[in-house]
Amino acid sequence: MSGMSTKNALIFVTQPTNKNSIAVLAGVVEGREDLALSLLFLRDDPSLHIRLQECLHEYERVVIAFSFCTPAAGHVAHLAGQLRALAAESHCPVFWVAGGPHPSGAPEATLRMGFDVVVVGEAEETFPALLRHLIDGRDYSQVKGLAFLRDGELIRTGRAPPVIPLDNHPPFAPLHRRFGPIEITRGCPFACRFCQTSFLFGGQPRHRSPEVVAEWARVAQSHGIPFMRFVAPNALSYGSPDGREINLAAVETLLVEVGAVMGRERVYLGSFPSEVRPETVTHEAIRLIKRLAGNRNISIGAQSGSQRILDAMHRGHTVDDVHRACHIVLHHGLLPNVDIIFGMPGETETDRQLTIRMIESLAKMGAVVRTHVFVPLAGTPLAGAALGTIDAQTDSLLGRLARLGQQHGARSKMRRSRAKMRRSRAKMRRSRAEMRRSRATLRVQLCCGGASDSERRGA
Repeated sequence: MSGMSTKNALIFVTQPTNKNSIAVLAGVVEGREDLALSLLFLRDDPSLHIRLQECLHEYERVVIAFSFCTPAAGHVAHLAGQLRALAAESHCPVFWVAGGPHPSGAPEATLRMGFDVVVVGEAEETFPALLRHLIDGRDYSQVKGLAFLRDGELIRTGRAPPVIPLDNHPPFAPLHRRFGPIEITRGCPFACRFCQTSFLFGGQPRHRSPEVVAEWARVAQSHGIPFMRFVAPNALSYGSPDGREINLAAVETLLVEVGAVMGRERVYLGSFPSEVRPETVTHEAIRLIKRLAGNRNISIGAQSGSQRILDAMHRGHTVDDVHRACHIVLHHGLLPNVDIIFGMPGETETDRQLTIRMIESLAKMGAVVRTHVFVPLAGTPLAGAALGTIDAQTDSLLGRLARLGQQHGARSKMRRSRAKMRRSRAKMRRSRAEMRRSRATLRVQLCCGGASDSERRGA
């Protein structure tokens, strides 16, 4: 991919589950004078194949980038195979890049899906460096943070240094109107065995400064974004040197700074897509959030009602901590949304009964339970474990709570997944039909000399 042609394009394939990561990646690429390329965003929908075909005829060189998590890996493998077959019919050189939680945790398996390179871990510096090497036609094997196959063998270029400070990089891409919650903390000291955060980003937390967060909030507001949410492993650990102790002075400064931009009632801390650890919930912390943020709820990471499972997963808190946190949140007039994971490796019937008992107790208090089924995530100690399940008794309880509005998550997702699978198959059939029609149209245009200038250049 040599030369500095403006006919280079970087195409992000966007999905509902990767919109935040794509916003960050686009942010570190857009507007850079050293990257002569166009940024394009193609949705993973029935029009994807046709739109990609148009791009391959419009541009001379294309990089196609995927960012995805483990639950999406099967779909991405299938989709990438289809797109590679489509690209093979074009004369446009295409380079395939993957990154995000799953490729970082399982680079070799991802490369064997057909990707040329995996960006491993934090991408803010590695990804632009890779693009520069591709545009200039230089060997990228010395760029830290990459993995690729050479003669069928996995090659790693070494771990890229952690991004320090976060202030040096944008949290989203305003030039392309790609916005998301602002990441305020990266890294977690707890290393829960089911979670990728510590294994991807390390155990030493890094924080984006309050002034810089506020400035990006101002940018978002100027583009019509009406509220601001944050991403952090534990929202109450913001500003903490070790990520274990809370630093309410830093939290207060953050909320005051951002609230001055957005308005207090439009700032949310400790609710989705972030959460708080139960042992860090105090009356003082919740009073602070109630006074300086617009929260109506607080997300609490409980994960299990069995202390044995909590200890085995390296959670670092107790079941009593969960009950106490919910009492405090309710006392201050907010709603606790409590995350629970079913089917953890090694979970016994006794463990399940303890979790059911905790859920029933929390529901009586007035909490809402947000349920999940254990998924073995790439790059974690439990990557090779079996997918979790929900037994009939638990399913019945969750159904009853869902009807009362006190549960959402795994059970409803399982029911929706069947309908989603049917819709997905229908979309796939429509997409194939559209691709066949598009190919036929293109052949007619080329045979009859009716192709556009851009199509003739691509051909």
